[in-house]
Amino acid sequence: MQIKAIGFDIGQTLVNYNAPLNWNALFPDALRKVMRDCSIDRYDKLDLAAAILSKYNTRENYREYEVSSDIIFKEIFDVWELDYNKITSAKEAFYGFFQADAALFGDVLETLDALMARSVRLGFLTDVAYGMDNIYALRDITEIRHYFDAGFTSVDIGYRKPDARGFLCLAGALGVVPHEMMYVGDEEKDIIGANRAGMVSVLVRRDVKERCWDWGQDYTVGSLSEALYIIT
Repeated sequence: MQIKAIGFDIGQTLVNYNAPLNWNALFPDALRKVMRDCSIDRYDKLDLAAAILSKYNTRENYREYEVSSDIIFKEIFDVWELDYNKITSAKEAFYGFFQADAALFGDVLETLDALMARSVRLGFLTDVAYGMDNIYALRDITEIRHYFDAGFTSVDIGYRKPDARGFLCLAGALGVVPHEMMYVGDEEKDIIGANRAGMVSVLVRRDVKERCWDWGQDYTVGSLSEALYIIT
């Protein structure tokens, strides 16, 4: 197959997060960390803040347009009856809570090295949680950022997967037409979005028990290194 470029999702595709996809159960602990780190005493209104986060939780309330972190955190600070001067620190504490154990999967570096050796152009397209600014969202790929010729988050695009616009933007930035490109992700929205854009869709499922998912993907692999055989 003549593939000139490959796009990757980040979370659970390149980076392993030891947190559930749905963060609702962890909101109280994350918000307590925000209060501790920012010297905020609004524990009596913790539930109100958690309810705001739940409202913007795309795992429960589906949307394809993105909402900025400023909108979300200003709403939280409003119910806390605080001015906005600690919002940046609050974001750092909140997002950092969920990123504390983030680590690259073991097959990432060798796969990216092999793709670069074949002159395949590389990019990423990832949805962020709760409007996470790029300064936070992309620090988990600091070690591998130099491999990528282009990359976008849903904050950059303004839309979330499976909306095809992000996929098409990535193809354009990589200088290829969609059918010359493969997209690798771990969720249904990755597959649907890649298919909508006309790309070769690849589902990565490292757990053997979970490889039976069928979302219309062209290929299913158990590791990123297996994807190399598709383009050989």
